[in-house]
Amino acid sequence: MKRYVLLIILFVSCTSYNDSYQAETITMYKNIYTEFANLSESQMENKLKDECNVLEDEMLVHVDDGLTLNYFLEYEYYKHRFQGGSPEQVESLLFPLFYLCGLDEIIEKHWNSLEYQEKNYKKISG
Repeated sequence: MKRYVLLIILFVSCTSYNDSYQAETITMYKNIYTEFANLSESQMENKLKDECNVLEDEMLVHVDDGLTLNYFLEYEYYKHRFQGGSPEQVESLLFPLFYLCGLDEIIEKHWNSLEYQEKNYKKISG
């Protein structure tokens, strides 16, 4: 498990910010967070870079706490659902966001399904 975590950390740190997913991520952020639309283009770009740093930190916290990457994805899903995003909006945000941040391998390997995420979300939000 520790080797796997080290490989992920190495992969994340060596992967650069991927501009090809930026426009899609910005569009999805605007759909969930209306205040995001009021930012300038450079503010949006900075916010996304900050979000990538937060994602990496949150992933490392989950790993350090001995939690699986599935829990990390569930946490990210819940976070955006709690902010008012619909299930479809959140799924449409997470994929380009994870690709933008170089975490595509994580979401591809550990995303179960939208139905699975929503079922767990409803259990927690009860």
